[in-house]
Amino acid sequence: MKKYNLSEIMKRAWKLVKKAGMTMSSALIQSWREAKSLKVQLVKRLEALVAEAGSHDNGYHYRIFVKDWENYGKSRTYFAVYETRDNSRHNKKISYGYFDNQTEKYVPEKYGDLTKDFTISGAAM
Repeated sequence: MKKYNLSEIMKRAWKLVKKAGMTMSSALIQSWREAKSLKVQLVKRLEALVAEAGSHDNGYHYRIFVKDWENYGKSRTYFAVYETRDNSRHNKKISYGYFDNQTEKYVPEKYGDLTKDFTISGAAM
């Protein structure tokens, strides 16, 4: 069973009512739709991975890379993490695939899948 942050859903609905001029009913429908969106869940999973990896004081730093791309009649959102290290030239990009915005399907990278329980380095949790 999925757990949703009801407070965040209600805050988002009120923001839509105040800023976008929506009715409360349509704002709640929209905020629930956003909360259930797979794309949003993937970004939250990526943020959790980076937060967990960044909690260790080992000199490594992580940046989240989420980029929307549209061309050739396709629309995708790519996910990646950049890893750097203090006092080193270490610079690594870890790709996690893309989300197809038209079909709403996630296409994972060969070595990075946000739907499975792995750490940033690829070790099983």
